[in-house]
Amino acid sequence: MKSSLKIEQNGLPDRLVTGLSKIGLAMKSRPWRRQGRQGVGPLQVQVLAFLCGRSTQSATVSTIARELSVKLPTASEVIRTLEQKRLVRRRRTEVDNRVVTVHLTAKGAKAGRVVSGWPEILSAAAQQLSAEEQVSLLTVLVKLIRSLQLQGEIPVARMCVSCEHFRPHAHPDAEQPHHCQFLDAPFGAPALRIDCPDYVPAPPSQAQEAWTRFKEARSA
Repeated sequence: MKSSLKIEQNGLPDRLVTGLSKIGLAMKSRPWRRQGRQGVGPLQVQVLAFLCGRSTQSATVSTIARELSVKLPTASEVIRTLEQKRLVRRRRTEVDNRVVTVHLTAKGAKAGRVVSGWPEILSAAAQQLSAEEQVSLLTVLVKLIRSLQLQGEIPVARMCVSCEHFRPHAHPDAEQPHHCQFLDAPFGAPALRIDCPDYVPAPPSQAQEAWTRFKEARSA
């Protein structure tokens, strides 16, 4: 019994990765199944969903490449294909003619709405967790994302833990230990942001110090 339990514990990280991989696969395959019959591939679906989620329904080619973690030529080729299908259109900015902005067309916006339903679906699933489980999951996701960023595997997200305004564990209140300099207000783990519009990247030394303090205090 003890040896079996030890084996189970040793394999826990692998099982966590398997679980996350299944969710990631489902997120990619579900919208692709809807749009695949129309000749829209998985990466094209991700571009449509990303643009649909932005208030302007537009972004520069370099922004799309960075957000989707692909090289610029790959992003350009995908966008060119989407333009041929009349799902997006490209425009050069008036300020700098070298910068190309990609805009959803009406047809593209409709397709984007179809494929961007996952946040609502995942939100409904997350609501099945208790409040404590939701906070724990958010904290774990922040740690995983930040670790992958430090390894250079994914682009830097606009998260609290790497923001210039973030002061981890600045207050003795266990419910609201952190402080946001931008809002000049304390906040707790449930309010940690993964994509904040007010994000300002912290200098490397500050970001590392804040990350260490956040991680060690959470592990204590």
